[in-house]
Amino acid sequence: MAKVLVVTDTVACLPKALADEHGIRIVPASQITYEGKTYLEGVNISAREAYDIIEKGPDSFVTAAVTPAILLGEFRAIAKDYNSILFITLSSALGAVSQAATVVSDTFRKELPNVEMQIVDTKTCAGAEGLIALAAAMAAKKGLGLRLVADVAVHVRGKTGGFVYFDTLRYTSHAGRMSKQIARAASLLNIKQVSRMSDRGTMEPVAKVRTRADGINKIVELIKAEAGTDTLHFMVSHADAPDSAQALVDQLQKGFKCLSMVVSDYGPGLGCSTGPGAMFVGFHPKLDW
Repeated sequence: MAKVLVVTDTVACLPKALADEHGIRIVPASQITYEGKTYLEGVNISAREAYDIIEKGPDSFVTAAVTPAILLGEFRAIAKDYNSILFITLSSALGAVSQAATVVSDTFRKELPNVEMQIVDTKTCAGAEGLIALAAAMAAKKGLGLRLVADVAVHVRGKTGGFVYFDTLRYTSHAGRMSKQIARAASLLNIKQVSRMSDRGTMEPVAKVRTRADGINKIVELIKAEAGTDTLHFMVSHADAPDSAQALVDQLQKGFKCLSMVVSDYGPGLGCSTGPGAMFVGFHPKLDW
């Protein structure tokens, strides 16, 4: 058996080819219910199909965290080939995957006492979560044991920042961050927002902007103020907005020395709560660990 497998959820927005290259397994983070049918993200619904649902019925779909039973099935399958598993999850303040995994781990340890499992709550999401998972996978490739790979993930978590741009606030009510009435009013006023991932793992609004270009410029400005260096790894994720994501990438490449740049789609569950046009950028400096 291979020693340590790094697992993350679909909210990490890792492209499949990149995850495969680094030996990362991706499991679903959420379910979407629309017109009586439930979809499991990354399994029977794509990001593109999720945005079609959003456009057809912006107030008619429901998102929910993946159930412990589904996660347990995923980890039972993984345990056939791996004896140590590190699960890198989205922030527990934003979704219930981490809590569901804790439930699963208790059952898992009783069923398979010879398989180690550890959970790291990244206190972030999207590109920032993806960068943490990538760093952990690189540590696992060096042959480190489970505890040390988890230590690397926690260390990288403390060095990783994230900002999100909301092109519309219409859909934020689906994530419980805003009432439907306020979200609709903000949408009618064409208010766009930039939020920062806090140390508590929550999204904290930091700026209101009127245009997408203003939002991109604000993100670049905020990263310069927070990062403490102009030499950074980046991961940009977007909700059905490839042109906007490219504009953000162009600005990042102009303003920073990019050690690496990953661009990816939001997973369906995350896209449903942020709405089309949203963008997230995760970043951290070169790491010594």
